[in-house]
Amino acid sequence: MSRPDILVFLSDQHHANYTGYAGHGIVRTPHLDRLAAEGTAMRCAYTAAPQCVPARVSMLTGQLPEKTGIYTNEGALGSAQTTFLHSIAAEGYETVLCGRMHFLGEDQRHGFTKRIMGEMTPLFWGRYGKARTDLGPYAGTMANQSLKVVGGGTSPVLEYDKAVVRAALDYLSRDHDKPQCIVVGTYGPHHTFVAPPERYAYYKERVDIPASFREESANRMLAALRQESLNEEILRKVRAAYFGMIETIDGHVGEVRAAWNDYLKRQGRKGVFLYLSDHGEQAGEHGLLGKRTFYEGSAKIPMIFAGDGVAPGRALSQPVSIMDVGPTLCELIGASALPPRLDGQSIAKQIAGGEEDLDRMIVSETVYRYEGRTIPCRMLRKGKWKYAAYAFHEAFNQLFDLEEDPLELRNVHAEQPGVARSFQEHLRQTWDIETIIERHEELAEHYALLGKWGSVVDVPEPERWAVPPEATRLPSIE
Repeated sequence: MSRPDILVFLSDQHHANYTGYAGHGIVRTPHLDRLAAEGTAMRCAYTAAPQCVPARVSMLTGQLPEKTGIYTNEGALGSAQTTFLHSIAAEGYETVLCGRMHFLGEDQRHGFTKRIMGEMTPLFWGRYGKARTDLGPYAGTMANQSLKVVGGGTSPVLEYDKAVVRAALDYLSRDHDKPQCIVVGTYGPHHTFVAPPERYAYYKERVDIPASFREESANRMLAALRQESLNEEILRKVRAAYFGMIETIDGHVGEVRAAWNDYLKRQGRKGVFLYLSDHGEQAGEHGLLGKRTFYEGSAKIPMIFAGDGVAPGRALSQPVSIMDVGPTLCELIGASALPPRLDGQSIAKQIAGGEEDLDRMIVSETVYRYEGRTIPCRMLRKGKWKYAAYAFHEAFNQLFDLEEDPLELRNVHAEQPGVARSFQEHLRQTWDIETIIERHEELAEHYALLGKWGSVVDVPEPERWAVPPEATRLPSIE
């Protein structure tokens, strides 16, 4: 059997509907559009958790946060926990990490056999926030101060992604004996909300305001996520920068894919290219920025497969999960052993042109801290329906008919009691709320001590990318 080489381009925080191939009328994504035209696009792919670390851990392990225990960005994958990279490396592949994966702790591999480009964020707890002296005026802009710097110019995010792509192109310019599974991880289009000046200026003249921006939500947990200073004037700048960042990532995809195709041709090998993101970005929809919600902007992700054995020009409409990535890639190479107890499943048959027969429940989950209590939250997507449940606060539950209401402007929970009951029954049988709370709170106690430890001890971080001074210049245009 001829096994394909694999390249996964993993961006961070890319709204699934903000591409040309998805029908967006403003954002320019010619390279992603071409990828979709030459491959198979998942039109309803979802993250397993609408936050960076838990989403990535679920992608790697094929398991929901309920199993991994990781619901926040303080979580870390244990070294004894297998990932799909272990399965692929066990088949003789070189598994290469180039750039971002947001691992925390001493283990920066988790199945990767080599790393050719480091991480932008700290590798240990206790080194975020005020400890990020390397970011200068950009400190906080990649976390909870996303409105601190907005405009056109350069930023640590933009410069990091350039460095990641340079490392990928260098690696692909050389020949390698082993079959390759390469993951190229960028930080963008995750905020800081700064785009190259010409792109920022272009989008600032054309940017729109989402129809749901001024929506008054009855869900007080979601309302608590709003940034009070966000108004239409600021949002236009934010969206102009975000659109420009998406176009920048699109350009990087084009560079890497061209080099990948040259590599395959030179080596005489087959290959599969996958583009996806870990979660989305609200970008002002429902009055929110960032992620951590189950709205489409946050929970839905772009996912496109292209290459040998992938059906061209196909768009699959049935819901799939980020947890399907590992099982799918393992099937494509004929891996003999997969990580155990998977929640994801292979969609290799579907991307090869087979029938869409994936009528299943897609799950995403997170936790909130609300009124002094840990609140597990779970999203269920099946067919045209999406259900969002908030433990102990059933009045906040949401039901959307995504065929009739793709912008999620109308919660029909009260109008569709039968549909709501079917989702509630599924939750009753599968959702262990008390166990989730107990495990999450115990881990939070560990994270608190790790944060104190990391802020005091001087453990080296050799795989952390050094932010160059020129990357911290403030934007040239606002």
